[in-house]
Amino acid sequence: MVSDQSPAVEADPRFTRSRRAIADALADLMQRKKSPPSVSALAEAAGIHRATFYNHFDSVEEAAVYVIADDFRALHDLNISDRRRGGEPAEVAVATLNAMLDTLKQRRSLFLLASTWRSSSGLMGIGDLLLEQLHALRRDLGVDERESGPQNSVEDVYTASGVHGVFSAAVGGNTDCDPEEIAVRLYALLPDWIHHPPQPATTTT
Repeated sequence: MVSDQSPAVEADPRFTRSRRAIADALADLMQRKKSPPSVSALAEAAGIHRATFYNHFDSVEEAAVYVIADDFRALHDLNISDRRRGGEPAEVAVATLNAMLDTLKQRRSLFLLASTWRSSSGLMGIGDLLLEQLHALRRDLGVDERESGPQNSVEDVYTASGVHGVFSAAVGGNTDCDPEEIAVRLYALLPDWIHHPPQPATTTT
């Protein structure tokens, strides 16, 4: 998705440190200043060379998507963990959607910046990230992609784009319902395989 690198490169501690420094600096700058920094200003805040920035991202907008991706991946892991502990799928899914939306509201300036990025898939903003989340959900829930038939890719792109649209409207305050209802109504519109996933093996701690 965002500036994919080889496993060997991503395993390099220096690469991990500099990418984390960029993400943290961007999140801090957007929280304080609300306006996008230049690549030079971001590199300076992260304590790296400008050229190093381009080893990780093509633009500040792409870096913003990475910050949100980090948040969403943590929420995905929690979603799967809760399901495996016996959580009711609908409740877990709605809680995850609420948490994703809360993250975007808290990072509103960063989300608006990320929304101007176009990925290699052609989707704008976090649309590609949401598509990645759907693929991860299929994998971790044990849903065979072939069960959706030849239209699987179309279904997932449609779903990711729709969720992105609702999130964008919700962050902007342009929906026809109370904020507490958005995740419930959005969940009702998601594909059937999300409503009726295979039952995972439960774990106890």
